Amino acid sequence: MLYLERVLGPERTAFYRQRLKRQGVVLTSWEGEDPIGAVYVTWEPADEDIVRKHLPGVPFVHRLHVVDGRRNNGRGKALLREAEELDEVRMAGRLGAGIDLDNDRVIGWYERLGYREWAHGIVQTWREEHVPDGTVQVVPDLCRIFVKDLDPA
Repeated sequence: MLYLERVLGPERTAFYRQRLKRQGVVLTSWEGEDPIGAVYVTWEPADEDIVRKHLPGVPFVHRLHVVDGRRNNGRGKALLREAEELDEVRMAGRLGAGIDLDNDRVIGWYERLGYREWAHGIVQTWREEHVPDGTVQVVPDLCRIFVKDLDPA
């Protein structure tokens, strides 16, 4: 993980490290021996009541990231497609993503890949900020939910 921390940053690596203890998987993208991207995919029930109500059993991607200088060449798309092919995701038949309200570029990217915003509005959620000393600060946040229905396997 120390090598990932140098490339992806300590905060992002701390998030992925913590998630390895839960029901999900961290997928990575490499260029040779260099990690250049990662995403966390979880099939745990969502923290938010409204998401559990309207998307029961739907896995979600979190913190899809490709390092600067390696973006816009299909690495993020490849990570997302790999997430869509996980057995747990295929069995659910759908994959969701929560996106920051002001991230229009990423929203457009998900839409081009077949994701659609759900009809239940903005979701009040929490964002975890991992600090270098290992502690986690939880702060209120808002996001838009996007979902893709997957073709049956």
